[in-house]
Amino acid sequence: MKKILWMSRHKPHPRQIETLREMYGNDAVVEQEARPFDDARQVARRFKEGSYDDMVIVAPLSVTAVLCNEGIKMLWSEAVEENDPAKIEFRGARGQGFRFVRFRRIKRVALEFED
Repeated sequence: MKKILWMSRHKPHPRQIETLREMYGNDAVVEQEARPFDDARQVARRFKEGSYDDMVIVAPLSVTAVLCNEGIKMLWSEAVEENDPAKIEFRGARGQGFRFVRFRRIKRVALEFED
């Protein structure tokens, strides 16, 4: 059985859980960690102490970058804005509709500056 840490204040949509179980097996457990965190190292500690096999994260890029530097290559939930009410799976902070597309593995975060 695989344990997946869902690091977001938003609950996973059933299609997201279904996709994770397709990836890791029907007995995969998705545990939501909705408690706020002080910094990225606290997220890394929770991940390691919980003996999780993978993590889906919704966090600022600065947090994601630190986790990548700590050797954690987490999943990012790709979604697209959706205007068809029949296809909306969840709503953003401003009420806009979204539809889940797929999970993608984050390898690194890089900022490229013009000057």
